[in-house]
Amino acid sequence: MTEENKRHNIAQELERAEEALKAARVLADNRCYNDAVSRAYYGALHFARALMLIEGLEAKTHAGVAHLVNMHFVKSGRLDPKVSLYLGELQAVRSEADYDAAAVFTEQTARDRIDKAREYGAAIHAILQRADYA
Repeated sequence: MTEENKRHNIAQELERAEEALKAARVLADNRCYNDAVSRAYYGALHFARALMLIEGLEAKTHAGVAHLVNMHFVKSGRLDPKVSLYLGELQAVRSEADYDAAAVFTEQTARDRIDKAREYGAAIHAILQRADYA
């Protein structure tokens, strides 16, 4: 991957992350809390994918994304371990929201998840800025 492609792909992932978080807010505002929780996760996922591109990393699975972020960014001290846990938390709640018909989320839960995804994204933006990619 050329440096130009890397920068383009990072920008694309960041754009998708922001779009997912915007959708999550709109869904929460319209009382679609399960869908808002799901979109918040996807926002965080796209932030993580943008981060991985710094090192030229790609994962084939959602779990692989979390694993690679932990191996390359948490262990190196670039990403706060507490913040890194948000991706796994958001993924678990997204799975419940999407696949458990009995799962019902409240406005507060949805907004909390959106805030966590936003905090996760802010931490990743800081890393990307330090690496001159944002």
